[in-house]
Amino acid sequence: MIIYSVEIFDKQNEELVLEVEIPQSKLKGVAAIMGWGSDDEDAFVKGIAGFNVSQKQALDLENLLGEKFYSDDVIVQIAGGEIA
Repeated sequence: MIIYSVEIFDKQNEELVLEVEIPQSKLKGVAAIMGWGSDDEDAFVKGIAGFNVSQKQALDLENLLGEKFYSDDVIVQIAGGEIA
């Protein structure tokens, strides 16, 4: 099973400070926000790609996921990974 998440890192020390799970039902919305083509979307869904997230994308993801996580002092990335 693949778990998809938005990962929020501290800009100063690059430590992970928060992880927001992305429900599988929201993946099409995430793909639209990220502006992915079919290859990028496919790689993400398969859990083999991660992406940097811009401020606008982060704010749109907050609205989609119903959780606030963006600030000027964080780095936001999105990724999929497997659970053992």
